[in-house]
Amino acid sequence: MTPGAWPDVDLDLLRVLDVLLRTESTVLAARELGLTQSAVSHALRRLREAFGDPLLVRVGRRFVPTERARELAPALAEARLAVTRVLAPRETFDPAKLRTTFRMALADYAESVILPGLLTTLATDAPEVDLVTTLSGDALEEDLQHGRVDLACGGFFQERAGLVLRTLFRDPLVCVRRPTKGRLTLARYLAARHVLVSPRGRPGGIVDDHLAAANQTRRVVLRTPTFQTAITLAARTDLLVTIPESLARLHAEHAPLTVEPLPFELPPLRFAMAYAASRKDDVSHRWLRERVVEAAQARAPKRRGK
Repeated sequence: MTPGAWPDVDLDLLRVLDVLLRTESTVLAARELGLTQSAVSHALRRLREAFGDPLLVRVGRRFVPTERARELAPALAEARLAVTRVLAPRETFDPAKLRTTFRMALADYAESVILPGLLTTLATDAPEVDLVTTLSGDALEEDLQHGRVDLACGGFFQERAGLVLRTLFRDPLVCVRRPTKGRLTLARYLAARHVLVSPRGRPGGIVDDHLAAANQTRRVVLRTPTFQTAITLAARTDLLVTIPESLARLHAEHAPLTVEPLPFELPPLRFAMAYAASRKDDVSHRWLRERVVEAAQARAPKRRGK
């Protein structure tokens, strides 16, 4: 190669290699890069051909770098820093000068988690920034991919190429009902009438999937896209609603509601943030994401001691 000439190799492949060496996993690398696992595996094959070396060898569930890969790691780290310096903005980002509107897809659960802290921060640090929130419809992932929505937060997302998902916290599911005598047993839960909250309009969910696996069913008499409607009905009727604990505790402070653990084991809900991988290095978008993370962490349910 002529000294000073650009190498005849896809520089995006070097980025994939850098992430693979740090994560030692095609799954974790795909998540960080916003790619599919198959795309990362294909990139690894091209890298092996380019370097004439396996680079990473599978040992159990992880990949172990070869000697050649270990030699490349420091140079890759230096290259990453050099590219970052080249692409760094000339001026330090100042949110006070930012004038824009961000569109966020949030169910009312996510709004209650994110908006109080986020709007307080915007009023102080970025007073010219406005927000528009929309419900999370069936086309949410496509809306994120095509830039119709800047960012989304909630409990359920589909894995898609070009999307980055970041877990912000985990929220146990509980049952909410108006005060009544008697402990909530499984028999009472199954015999009751229920409200199903489905922001994306789909029937069923993790509760009904769990019951079906145990050959059990519950009677859902209403499916609604909003948690507020379900909670209002739970406080005024005999209907039961299963919702995240942080939201249940918040509303139980202001309404006649009993918050009870479910009479069966379910994993906690993952509250996550989703955005297009193409926005990952957008300075203003990154600033917004950091503020969303702060707002979510401030409202995350506190872990109770055992």
